[in-house]
Amino acid sequence: MQSNDHTAAILAMTTPEVDELVGLLSSEEMTITRPPRTGLMMMTVRDSFDTDFHLGEVVTTEAEVLFAGESGYGMVIGEEPRKALVRAAADALLRSGRPSDLCQRVRYCLERAGQRQTSQQATDAALAASTKVNFDLMPGA
Repeated sequence: MQSNDHTAAILAMTTPEVDELVGLLSSEEMTITRPPRTGLMMMTVRDSFDTDFHLGEVVTTEAEVLFAGESGYGMVIGEEPRKALVRAAADALLRSGRPSDLCQRVRYCLERAGQRQTSQQATDAALAASTKVNFDLMPGA
């Protein structure tokens, strides 16, 4: 998992997974430079005609930390201050380039969450595919 790939894993983490990451990261000395704060952000999406449109505003939480001279930033959808802090802390730690046992354990935790998310997406895709109707095979079509 590359350093930028941890974003999706953190966003998909369950509460026990976030708690595990908090436990790992709490052993390090990090300075919270911007405590978690909640705000609104316009969500822009692309429709099936490849046109951007504004879906509406979504609640986000963002935070910033400083670790070993490296700044880390985290933003998540929803009112999730712990997730925003964990994301910022993991960002700073993994970008610091310091080879350490902690980095290995954080990467492992993120990889597990990423694998769980990939597995869940495959299950969801299979469920959606099972509802597909093939009109060419329907009698009288």
